Amino acid sequence: MQGFSHEEHEGSTKKMKSLIPIFSLFLLFIFSPLKAEVRAVWVPIWDLKTPGKIDTMMAEISENKINQVIAQIRYRGDAMYSPNRTDSTYSNPDNRCYVLGDSTDFDPLAHLISLGSKYNVEIHGWVTAVIVTPHALTKLPPEHIYFQHPEWVTAHYDGNTMPNDILEGAYLDPGIPEVRQYITNVISDIVCNYTLDGIHLDYIRYPNEMYGYNALARSIYEKDIDYKDAESWAVWKQAQISKLVRRIYKEVKIITPEVQVTAAVISDKDGAAKRYSQNWADWLNNGYIDAVYLMAYTPSDEVLQRKLNKITNHREKVVVGLRAWTESSYQVAKINKKIQMVNSMKFAGFGLYSYTGIRREKYFTGLMY
Repeated sequence: MQGFSHEEHEGSTKKMKSLIPIFSLFLLFIFSPLKAEVRAVWVPIWDLKTPGKIDTMMAEISENKINQVIAQIRYRGDAMYSPNRTDSTYSNPDNRCYVLGDSTDFDPLAHLISLGSKYNVEIHGWVTAVIVTPHALTKLPPEHIYFQHPEWVTAHYDGNTMPNDILEGAYLDPGIPEVRQYITNVISDIVCNYTLDGIHLDYIRYPNEMYGYNALARSIYEKDIDYKDAESWAVWKQAQISKLVRRIYKEVKIITPEVQVTAAVISDKDGAAKRYSQNWADWLNNGYIDAVYLMAYTPSDEVLQRKLNKITNHREKVVVGLRAWTESSYQVAKINKKIQMVNSMKFAGFGLYSYTGIRREKYFTGLMY
């Protein structure tokens, strides 16, 4: 090379090579998209009933810098979308949700997704997994899954089938393989037919430790487990929920790898596992799920702080769900304080439950984040 000695050229080359890693990191920082903090809001079916309600909601949440809508597209074994819309690969017997009334041509999920693109807001489909009835069975059509498969409903330890008018409604029993297949098929059908950013699992657990005694499920446990005691029963029940989560995750990722799979979970991980068989810490440890959303709805800052302090692993995969409704006096300043607590502890972000409560209490006017 003219104008340079061999030594000068070699020294210059070494300097350039030493700068390459630094330059590459600089380019990576400048041009790689950084994962944004999650600022989510849960939107129940009541605010998705009409195009006008969805239009109002999306404009309002975008104006208030929410970047993720978790929309309830399955309420009680029913659909706020069109099952087998264009692709019928996966069986989906769910009926349209009763809140849509006689409307047969309105597709809430399709309308919502179109606005998600417009406002640059992620749309996650909130799916109630194992609860399949409201308290009033008159709201369900005869072909509903509850009437078609009554043998799938979970049972109390006394052997009685779970009634539909207690807790949140009747639960199916996830210890039955056909139940897990049915739920996985429904979710897979949704992912096949809609361009979603995420699937959000809710009530993916047992009602409490008193349930899970469905006769079919018990017969499987009897075959699976040699040494039968209270501990093996508890471990077996946790395994049934984890099987369902893992199966959903695998199927969704086969269909569309980019779709996030998340779940709303009981905030106390030990209580979640022991009382509800919801071992979400294990899901995170084993890669069965992309993120969990803690249902940390306490009005108390002190209680919330204690809950958050217990979470020492995978904070980058934990979104903290916060109370955003009131039954008495709950000022917006209390929500702001909790958001600050979450942000200071390096969690993935926060979620507000729910849009209905935020609108009713006019919280958007005072929220700061």
